[in-house]
Amino acid sequence: MNQIQSRILVVDDEPFIRRTVKSILRVVGQFQMEEAADGESALALVDSFRPHVVLCDVGMAPMNGFAFLEKLRSHHDEALRQTPVVMLTADASEGTVRAAMKLKPAGYLVKPVSPKKMSELLQTLAVF
Repeated sequence: MNQIQSRILVVDDEPFIRRTVKSILRVVGQFQMEEAADGESALALVDSFRPHVVLCDVGMAPMNGFAFLEKLRSHHDEALRQTPVVMLTADASEGTVRAAMKLKPAGYLVKPVSPKKMSELLQTLAVF
């Protein structure tokens, strides 16, 4: 693992899911973690936390995961625009997956996520 701990932002409107994802992340590695309950609060955290990866739910209000990803991709800071965002959702329907892929996320994981899948994805993104 790098000397600097990787920072992961977990964005989901369900507190239980945020806690579960953070527990999975603790199993697969040592990360600095922050959490947000929707896309708006996640955007507010991005500037100060500067995550290496964002794990983001799709269906949230007032700003859903797609809107968050669109706004992040137009961020004024080039480095933050390039932040890998993994869509982490229970919605595996073809329409949702296609809509997500148009926004070019770094990955798409369907909940519930196993520690093995999470670890594989984070290794692919070179977060370790």
